[in-house]
Amino acid sequence: MRATALGLMLIAAGCSGAIGDFPSGPGSEPGGSGPGTTGGGGGPVAPVGPGAEMPSPRLLRQLTLSEYRNTVGDLLQISNPDTTNIPADVPVRGFTTNTASAFIDQSNVDRYQSVGGALADRAITESFAKLVPCQTTDSACAGKFVETFGLRAFRRPVTPDEKTRYLALFDPTLTGGDFPTGVGLVIKTMLISPFFLMRSELGDQMNNGQIVLTPYEIASALSYGYTGSMPDDALFAAAQSGALASKSEIETQARRLVASDRGRARIAAFAGEWMEASRAFVATKDPMTFPALKDAATSAAIVDAMKAESDAFFTSVAYDGTKKWDELFSANYTFANDRLAAYYGLPMPGSPDKAVKVTLPAGSPRGGLLTLGMFLFGHARADQSSPTQRGHVIRANIFCTDVAPPPPGVDATVKPGTPGNTGREQIEALTGSGSCNACHSLMNPIGYGLEGFDGAAQVRTMDHGEMVDTSGVINGVFAQPLAFNGPRALSTIVAGNKDAQACLAKNYYRYVRGFDPIQTGVSADGNAVELLGRDFASGNLDMTEMFVRVALQNSFTVRRSVEALNR
Repeated sequence: MRATALGLMLIAAGCSGAIGDFPSGPGSEPGGSGPGTTGGGGGPVAPVGPGAEMPSPRLLRQLTLSEYRNTVGDLLQISNPDTTNIPADVPVRGFTTNTASAFIDQSNVDRYQSVGGALADRAITESFAKLVPCQTTDSACAGKFVETFGLRAFRRPVTPDEKTRYLALFDPTLTGGDFPTGVGLVIKTMLISPFFLMRSELGDQMNNGQIVLTPYEIASALSYGYTGSMPDDALFAAAQSGALASKSEIETQARRLVASDRGRARIAAFAGEWMEASRAFVATKDPMTFPALKDAATSAAIVDAMKAESDAFFTSVAYDGTKKWDELFSANYTFANDRLAAYYGLPMPGSPDKAVKVTLPAGSPRGGLLTLGMFLFGHARADQSSPTQRGHVIRANIFCTDVAPPPPGVDATVKPGTPGNTGREQIEALTGSGSCNACHSLMNPIGYGLEGFDGAAQVRTMDHGEMVDTSGVINGVFAQPLAFNGPRALSTIVAGNKDAQACLAKNYYRYVRGFDPIQTGVSADGNAVELLGRDFASGNLDMTEMFVRVALQNSFTVRRSVEALNR
């Protein structure tokens, strides 16, 4: 019985009973001609002029772990779904949303089946009445359930053939005549379907050679891009009515989503990935060097408070402050609870748990994105700061001028006996000359400006008995090397730099759209991301306006076949 039920589940999912019939790789399309195949595709797009947006390829995008967690919670109407067995996301150049980061295959599909099955059982117990839109237990109710639940699960209406396959799961030989059992089988089957686990960006063929996303695909692109979850009722209604074929409706929905609580949370998640803040959660610190981190529990509580600080700071600037780029680096405030304020040496705000706005004392080295705890704590060594790590992130992620990785076999360990007392002196002894200097001269001198913060993100003036040196220089970004001293001076340079401002827009584009145009080797979206960065910097747009403009670009709804892309 169990084997038969599993076989029917796979058939109903459109997988022909074989795991190998899942789409074979990023960009392929089950049962048709997608960007991973040679058939179809509709020929070339219309010619475009210099600077025009270049549509990206048709593809299927796997849900990330966070998207999966959010989606099953919304779809099944349950809180805190257990998704611990789902494979972790693999960041590509910092972002877990990159379409090249992962793909479901035989090695992990069993995990999705196991997790989905457990969640379906839980939904039957906790939210059955919310999921089943009728009170009867007959075939008419079963059909209505398949249609309504299938619409939400696949983010589009189920086809007549799909409906027939899913209704077969109510067969009494499988359910024993128990209607909820049939509902559970349908849920379990849909949760392992590629049409649930992947987001479609395949579109419809148009006569002019362009391929335009369907209204339901646009609804998903908006929802996942701006909230990290499935479309809500308003988006489904706009898709069903065809309103999302209009750019004005896309703009209305984008503004609504960006302004929502989930929109704010999604922006905070972007900021964390942009600055690689999650490194703080895995950073190990030596308690002998940093006695304030006396044990693992204390360290975890501090890092959690730093995460709340980072999220609150970025969203406050974007939504509640000036909304301008420069405030990210010129702010005279941060967000802290009592524990973090005490750790930083700031007056406690009287908030034991929640991060609240705290005005920084005059002359404080803190202030702005580069001095947030998550960034400083995560980009440091176990017993020291790391000018190299901090300088690299600033150069690569804020100035968009990356540095080549070190050659294979290079030992970057600062060993006992390395000349110099301070961490800066030791780094200079190791990398200040020879072949290492070519790359390290592009990173270390930027990071030196943050040497007033130790490896645990606390302010310091001394390092191993010597005064810290916070003088630095930015090489290879401006026409001439640009010297500065201290975090505030470094932040001022970044705040006033239009290229850095455009870099934020480029990174946000990569996060929402799932592409890294600089790395693709083709013109996929290349002009679109450049145009977004230019508009954000030259127009000094509000940050929230820049977020919305991603959806207003023509390339947001247009795709190309792989043949046209390669041409």
